[in-house]
Amino acid sequence: MKDLLNKHASPQLRHILAHPDSFQVQLIYTQINRDAQNRPAFRHYYYHVDKAVYFNPASMVKMPLAFLALEKLNSLGIDKYTPMLTDSAFSGQTRVRRDTSAENGLPSIAQYIKKIFLVSDNDAYNRLYEFIGPQTIREKLLAKGYPDVRIVRRFVPMTEEENRHTNPVYFVLGADTVYRQPAAVNTLVYDFSKPLFVGRQHYDRNDALINKPMDFTRHNNAPLQDLQRMLQSVLFPASVPAAQRFNLSPDDYRFLYRYMAALPFESDHPKYDTSEFFDSYTKFFRFKAGRGKIPPHIRVFNKTGWSYGFLTDVAYFADIKNKVEFMLSANIYVNRDGVLNDNKYEYEEEGYPFFKEVGDIFYGYELQRQRPHAPDLGIFEEATAGLGQPPVAITRGDTTRRRLAIVFTGHEFADGGEHIAAVLKKCKVPASFFLTGTFYETPAFAPLIRRLKNDGHYLAGHSGRHLLYCDWVKRDSLLVTRREFEEDLALNYRAMARHGIAAPHYFLPPYEWYNDSIVKWTAALGLQLVNFSPGTRSTADYTYPEMGKSYRGSDSIMKSVTDFENQRPAGLNGFMLLVHIGTDPRRIDKFYLQLEKLIRYLQGKQYELVTVPRLLSLHL
Repeated sequence: MKDLLNKHASPQLRHILAHPDSFQVQLIYTQINRDAQNRPAFRHYYYHVDKAVYFNPASMVKMPLAFLALEKLNSLGIDKYTPMLTDSAFSGQTRVRRDTSAENGLPSIAQYIKKIFLVSDNDAYNRLYEFIGPQTIREKLLAKGYPDVRIVRRFVPMTEEENRHTNPVYFVLGADTVYRQPAAVNTLVYDFSKPLFVGRQHYDRNDALINKPMDFTRHNNAPLQDLQRMLQSVLFPASVPAAQRFNLSPDDYRFLYRYMAALPFESDHPKYDTSEFFDSYTKFFRFKAGRGKIPPHIRVFNKTGWSYGFLTDVAYFADIKNKVEFMLSANIYVNRDGVLNDNKYEYEEEGYPFFKEVGDIFYGYELQRQRPHAPDLGIFEEATAGLGQPPVAITRGDTTRRRLAIVFTGHEFADGGEHIAAVLKKCKVPASFFLTGTFYETPAFAPLIRRLKNDGHYLAGHSGRHLLYCDWVKRDSLLVTRREFEEDLALNYRAMARHGIAAPHYFLPPYEWYNDSIVKWTAALGLQLVNFSPGTRSTADYTYPEMGKSYRGSDSIMKSVTDFENQRPAGLNGFMLLVHIGTDPRRIDKFYLQLEKLIRYLQGKQYELVTVPRLLSLHL
């Protein structure tokens, strides 16, 4: 790592690296190599990393609190979108009843976490601190192997005693209080025996210049390698022992990935002034210097902190187009005059350029580095898909590319499952399965679900109980409330989680029937609604003779597919061709029995058969 830095460093970077006592640079570069099954292996390189050398972590402590808040919600059985109201019970505490940045005007853990990763919001951190409590923070992080991490302060002027006390909080649904947490006090005794002083002089809270170093002995502390390890444990949970993982659901992981990588302009709730909160506002490596633009094929999953002249970034880079990934973590101190709290730090002149140059050096190296296997970064691309785009239903992919996705939906029937799985394996074709919570919960279907998962197919949601969302005739007339929709979909995702299925970004509505409200509600959850591509009669494979004129036989369905392919200029390009995984016993002529014939026809027409995420990928 030293050789790489020395080979490419500019004179300014050489100067910084040549003065470790002044700039106190700590740097961790993590190389990631995948095996044939896409399992990552990590190799860490360290430059002057030392837990004994203190740096103020500033907003970096918000990251573990985001993880711990979700963990606590899971232990309580509370959804992260449930409104959380904060009361006051001790001096210095403030109440929260509204959050104008939220779509519904109410505060929630989800909304606070969004703001923490989008712009490093201080008040959001304070509310998580109060919900979890400093004693629980300490005990949980200690149990996960982080004895050196100390988080004992809000980001608001308070005494040490005030920071020991946390507010009462309430979780509510409408007029009902679903959980009430009383005020609490931290009774732990901390080891403050090691004095920590920084600088030559400092201004106190009364703006008086004090002619001695600033005392950080009783401040927050978070070593760089611990922060890097925490981020790795969330991005790659299987890479750390189970005891070191945060207790997160698959949907929590999806949610965190999405908002760790999201840029301020990509958020509507909260909405930000992008002249102040520009794209790279919290992306130090490679981009913040000069307010650099981030290419759409690159996503940076990270957390940054800046205070008292210290700058820190702990990041994972995923370049979807070039199949490049690595982790990079660094800290630097830029305070030439040695005076703290004067707001005169060399962030722009030395700090951000340092992160840009170091990031560019390692990114350039990773671009040309030979890997045993190219990484499949689909989980990260899917988690960030659609960011910054208006809510829409997607019914077809790129019509200029000769690829399509075969999609199966299921609720109460699975009679075709084993045959479908066998044909897909024989033909070496990946498919997408959108199944209801009822399907995932049916014990008899568990072996099939396990097989589909092991065979690498895409498994996603089709609602919890297959509700009809809107009227068949008056489509704009909803038959469910937003709360019913969200609770039903949450049931679907919990059922998937019990099978160890990563929370999918794409959702196909029950009955393939929805309206604009359903599209917007889906998008508000950070999900994307998709539906079959119209034009063929493949969706009629559920019909049976007793349905009269609505019935379609398998030969008729197959003909509708081939006719569409032959008669349209774009053929079936970008198509999502929907078939049911099982049908009513009254249908004897099962269309899924013609699956191999359908696949061979499509392959003969030179179509690439892919999953829905790959079909809709902008970079693959």
